[in-house]
Amino acid sequence: MGTLVQRIIELANDIREFPLGKCSPSDDPDMQSAYTFAFRDIAKRFIGSVKRIDNDLIQNEVKNLDPDIEYIHDAYNLKSDLLNIIDIIEDLQNEPDAQIGSKVKVTPGTANKLLGLISDHLYDESAYVLPMVCTGYGLQEGEVSEAFSSKRNYIYARTCHLKPDEIYELALKMQGKYGQGELERIISDIQNNSDRLNVISEFENIKKLIVDEIRKAEFCIWVAVAWFTDKDLANLLYFKKKEGLNIQLIINDDHINFQLGEKLGTIFETYKIPENSRKLMHNKFCIIDLKKVIHGSYNWTNKAQYNNETVSIIENKAIAENFAKQFIALKTNLR
Repeated sequence: MGTLVQRIIELANDIREFPLGKCSPSDDPDMQSAYTFAFRDIAKRFIGSVKRIDNDLIQNEVKNLDPDIEYIHDAYNLKSDLLNIIDIIEDLQNEPDAQIGSKVKVTPGTANKLLGLISDHLYDESAYVLPMVCTGYGLQEGEVSEAFSSKRNYIYARTCHLKPDEIYELALKMQGKYGQGELERIISDIQNNSDRLNVISEFENIKKLIVDEIRKAEFCIWVAVAWFTDKDLANLLYFKKKEGLNIQLIINDDHINFQLGEKLGTIFETYKIPENSRKLMHNKFCIIDLKKVIHGSYNWTNKAQYNNETVSIIENKAIAENFAKQFIALKTNLR
């Protein structure tokens, strides 16, 4: 929770201090666009963080906001709305009885991992004390004879119906009771929002979506696409590399990629799949900061933006790590 609040405070300060007043509708159009898009990026991050606050008043204010602004006058209006939300948050923080908490959502996959660890911890208890321990954690009461018959069945009968949020609450009760291990690590990931699952699917303006996500990258960008001919995306990756990010590419070594592929290979850590490879490299995904994945039918080519394509953005650490393993496997198979 502390990390979320700190991020919101920092973004709120960025919004307050953003110099929109230095740009007006009468200024050069390129200047207007630069100010508008820069403010939009901050606004999107702020709204995304605020949506995780568990407060109905704040959520009612946020739900009707549209951060996808394109013109400077829209930026003025959006800033006014955001300042109103910032005032509400600060007022609530100053009220002793006000509660501002973060929403904790647990994905089914993570819940299953937690449940497995919970079951293992309970199984380590003796059959004699197992019923008492389960009751202490709020699980259904039972007889010692049932536990002696089968500890696994006893535990399963009391946990199989639990929903992800109920499993998480049970894990919190167990936290630290059996030492510091995998259960505690997963709880920490959930509380730090590493478990969040956010999926956005788009069918229009896909290139713009990819550009926006690349701009937000902070640490690394790993791209595996069959074909890469879009110089705009290549230039954007170049600027991110200049910022110090780790950029890696996997592309096909064929005539389509030949012209731009030669330049990519001299600038970035680039791996090329031979044209005569036994398996066709048909991947189209991009991993950002090992916590976000862009994937779909969209190749990073000039023609792709004029085709009927689809792309999804998945924001989830576990899924991003799975894609990262596949990326590393593709590289390893080239050696």
